[in-house]
Order: sequence, then structure tokens, then C-alpha cells
Amino acid sequence: MCLLSLVVGAMPAWAGQIGDQHNSFNGYTLETPLATYPSFKLIDRWSGDFVQEVSLWENPGENLTLNGVSFLKVRYRFADGRLECIQLVYEGLDNRNRLLQWVEEHYGQLPAPERRTIPQVLWHGDKLTITLNFNTHTKRGTLWFASPALHDLVNKSLYTPAD
Repeated sequence: MCLLSLVVGAMPAWAGQIGDQHNSFNGYTLETPLATYPSFKLIDRWSGDFVQEVSLWENPGENLTLNGVSFLKVRYRFADGRLECIQLVYEGLDNRNRLLQWVEEHYGQLPAPERRTIPQVLWHGDKLTITLNFNTHTKRGTLWFASPALHDLVNKSLYTPAD
């Protein structure tokens, strides 16, 4: 499920800050047109109140590993044909900690109070928001890379696609 609307809520005062030069992840630049990625396969499509079309895609055969963490699922969400977010689903608290280390090395350190938060940690910038969350019951988590501008438009829609 692409539940980014639940992920990026109110920003704590101590959230990590991302420099304005960051607007991409793994060669995928946020707000880039869908036509840039011809190998993507459509998973779901819907419309919203503030965007004409929201679509969810995957890149068949993509095997992504970060800091030794392999992902169960990697999905790309587009708003009106522009890359709005990247969703990476993982398992295990140890993997959450590896991903936290990787994000801090590449996008900036979190303040100490934020670092100790297990369920969700955030990094914010004008062009990129990163959210790392972990569900202690399911032992699964998600690493999100999102365009704040497009994300806001998509989240004004109440529809969430089926998984």
C-alpha cells in the first residue's frame, strides 16, 4: 500500500534538514516526467481532487540494495506524469538501523532526539523529504523519498490504492 499520506505529517522541530541540492535517489530525480522511465510497469492508477492522475509503477527486475539491505518492494508514484515519491519496503529492525546509517551518511545527520525514535524519522528539504518508518508489530518498514510539492497535492486526495 502506498500510504505516504500517513508518513509525512507534522514535522517535529528536530527533524533532519536536507540541503537544497538534494532532489534525487539512486538516479531517479523527483518531479521527472514518467516518459523518462520507459521500463516501468503500471501497478495502479487513480485520480484525485488536486491532480488529474496518480499512478503507481515498478521497475521489473530491479534489485536494489542499500548498506546490505535488500528490499521486498520498490515502487514509484507519479502525479500528473511527474515522479512524486519512491517507496522501498524492507523487513527487520536491524535493516532499519542500516538504512538509518545510510541515509545519514548521504543526506545528513539527525539530531539526537530524532535518532532515538524507532517508529519514524524524518529529513526535510525544499526539494526532498525522506521518511524512514518501522512497524514493530509487522517487523516491516518503509523508506520514502518524496517531492514535498507534489506530495502535498497527492495527499489532498483521500484515495489509497490497493496493494
